Amino acid sequence: MKIAIVGAAYTGLAAAKYLKAKGHIISVTTTNDARVAELEAVADRVVVMKGSDRDKMRELIAGQDIVLLTMAGGMVERDGKYVMDLDLYTDAYTGTAQSLVDAIDAADSLKQIVFTGSWSAYGNAGGADVVNEDTPATPASPFAQVYIDTENLLFGLENDTRKVCVYRTGTIYGPQVGFVPRGLQVSTLPMAGLPVPFDGGAPAAIIHRDDVVRALDFAIENHLSGIYNLINDITETKESFFGKIIEAAGKEPIQWVAPGSGPKSLSNQKLKDAGFVLGDPDTAKDGQSFIDS
Repeated sequence: MKIAIVGAAYTGLAAAKYLKAKGHIISVTTTNDARVAELEAVADRVVVMKGSDRDKMRELIAGQDIVLLTMAGGMVERDGKYVMDLDLYTDAYTGTAQSLVDAIDAADSLKQIVFTGSWSAYGNAGGADVVNEDTPATPASPFAQVYIDTENLLFGLENDTRKVCVYRTGTIYGPQVGFVPRGLQVSTLPMAGLPVPFDGGAPAAIIHRDDVVRALDFAIENHLSGIYNLINDITETKESFFGKIIEAAGKEPIQWVAPGSGPKSLSNQKLKDAGFVLGDPDTAKDGQSFIDS
């Protein structure tokens, strides 16, 4: 099949390699001209574009069978620190979805759209004790609302011949690629002793990068539609799970400063019932890849 991947950074790059190795014809996007040579080594076509560029989107999706949306964005450097910019974040997610909506007439053969969103879309889920895909989302921030807006635009494209699948993923961990910390320990220790604007009582909600890649393939193979929570089997709270990492390193505890802002629990049973088997259900493969040859 012809598969276009919007956003070929951490997850998207791994997905491109994995799916091409399975015999698919892969197109990828990047916003950085300097990455073209790198991406040409793992994809059949590289398109330099922002996801919100409608003309480029038409070029990208023409003749494609599948579109995978694994984009990320919104991070900018200010005063020596990296922070999230809401306008850029909105453009990266909602802008890309709107671009796809506007260009959809160029994709007569498109059978499926799969989007890797975020479990943060649930907000506190209205205080529900058990949160699954049927639980109404109550996003707690403008950034979380962006995911809901993106999902709604994409589901508007679903019809009898075109499926839309949304994975609400946990925080992605896995092997180190580039300079961004990806391992659980290396990404957790810098938070020691600091106030962190998340609910420590919410579930840890994490997922290995390679399970995200495998889930993308699973969605394609099984023609999935609808929303699926994509997290591993760790059921501890953030405070408990990440606290153990901090304690083992002899560091000061994280100060969780947004009590009650996250869901009380999060279920991954729907995806399991569909037949998906996690490759790293318990973080034993943190820092490793289990799909690379």
